[in-house]
Amino acid sequence: MYFPILLFVIILTSLFLSFRYLISIMHLANESKKNLSFSATIINKHHLFSLLSFIVLTVLLYFGLGRPDLLQPQLQQKKLELPFIQSLQAKNDAVENAELLSLYKKLKMTLVKRPNDIQGYGLLVKTCLSLNKYSEARLAQEKVISLKSKSSNLYDYILLLDIYFIAAGGRFSIEASKILNRIKNEYALNENISFFTALEYIERKEYPSAVNLYKKLKNKNTLKRKKLILLKNKLENLGYPIEQLNYND
Repeated sequence: MYFPILLFVIILTSLFLSFRYLISIMHLANESKKNLSFSATIINKHHLFSLLSFIVLTVLLYFGLGRPDLLQPQLQQKKLELPFIQSLQAKNDAVENAELLSLYKKLKMTLVKRPNDIQGYGLLVKTCLSLNKYSEARLAQEKVISLKSKSSNLYDYILLLDIYFIAAGGRFSIEASKILNRIKNEYALNENISFFTALEYIERKEYPSAVNLYKKLKNKNTLKRKKLILLKNKLENLGYPIEQLNYND
């Protein structure tokens, strides 16, 4: 999918620069009143080197500054969080639980003194989620994984991806994709990994792939009903009608 885009950019750039290259040669020939042969026009080291250098630069920029994932319709987590968090702020101010809020403040103060307290950060994650402080919950769960390092398990990552998704208002960010790619190979058969992969497909507008994953998850019937319905609704809202779920709850 990415390489056709790259090829198109290179061809378009090459045609444009080739046109400018020939025009400049003709201009120079007119100024010097020389009749340059076609071979002399084409084999001009200075202009040819410029053309090739620009093509190489295009490729490098694509894989460097313009990473393939940025060509997809995905945004960074903070950009997705900001409008969603702002919309919740007014509601939070009115309904925050005083007891939970007190616990939250005490935890924050305690963790300043105990920055390596994994259990403390884990409790902060739950508290922040209860208070709808999703951005802080995300940061706290990232801290948990950082402190656990190699001992982080699938649950830790699934919780982080859940928070990413909620904090982004139901979108799948570039950072979420990076987390997913980090664990995808190790837990390829896990239903939650398939769920988040389907969300990533939707974010990248790869809808047929998302539909196929949804059908596999439905047939497997191991994913939580709430997540499966969420995936179903997302696809239906995009114009992909899905047959009714058959659950015996």
